[in-house]
Amino acid sequence: MKFSSAILLLGLAWALSGARVAAASDEATAGRALVKRYADAIVGVELVVTIKLRMGDREAPPREQRLEVNATVISSSGLAVTSLADVDPQVAFESMRGAQGGRGPELVGTDFKEVKFRLADGREVPARFVLKDADLDLAFIAPEAKDAKDYPFVSLDEATEGAPLDRFFYVARAPKNLQRVPLIRATSISGVVERPRRFYIMTEVSPGTPVLDAAGKVLGITLQNFANGRRSGYVVLPSADIAEMAKQAVTAAAK
Repeated sequence: MKFSSAILLLGLAWALSGARVAAASDEATAGRALVKRYADAIVGVELVVTIKLRMGDREAPPREQRLEVNATVISSSGLAVTSLADVDPQVAFESMRGAQGGRGPELVGTDFKEVKFRLADGREVPARFVLKDADLDLAFIAPEAKDAKDYPFVSLDEATEGAPLDRFFYVARAPKNLQRVPLIRATSISGVVERPRRFYIMTEVSPGTPVLDAAGKVLGITLQNFANGRRSGYVVLPSADIAEMAKQAVTAAAK
């Protein structure tokens, strides 16, 4: 009887092991399909911004800062969205001063000297901010001129929702010094915040990039969350919230 029980347990162990291998294989297959489908919709946003700081009554000489972030193209015209806090030093400084009780240097001016997209094929495209929303940490950026070709994009209309422990993927790109190779990683929902608005807390994130299910439907975009003016970490804002703001961004871009 003991021998039979041991054989049964061994069989169950083999079956569970096989199921885990199969699940991992399915996840890898889905991830490879997603990165192939969406990698070109992730663009680099490269910025050169001049920052003016003041400490008390003294104003420091202006200094230049170069930034590089990922953004997600959400329309065939090239409209892209990313985290405002990652591209606008004003947001970062206000958050820092809030955390320090108003102490520390004050940012008194920013001047964006250059904003451009770096596309998957290496092309550089002059771009501009068309809409910013500090409450949702959204920055919408559009090409300066209409391109002859449509941009690959992630459709926010193909949306999905999730619950804790649901599995998803994010698609991103490595920095320029790593040749901006496409990246794909599996991630899970670890929590869902409902108020004052819904957002998802994930196990793995990449700012400014989409979180997708295995079928390619969009859970949302990874952005910064702020509580009482202070950063509280990266979260995924649902597609519906971003799509609503994107309508205003399209109107602003047309002007």
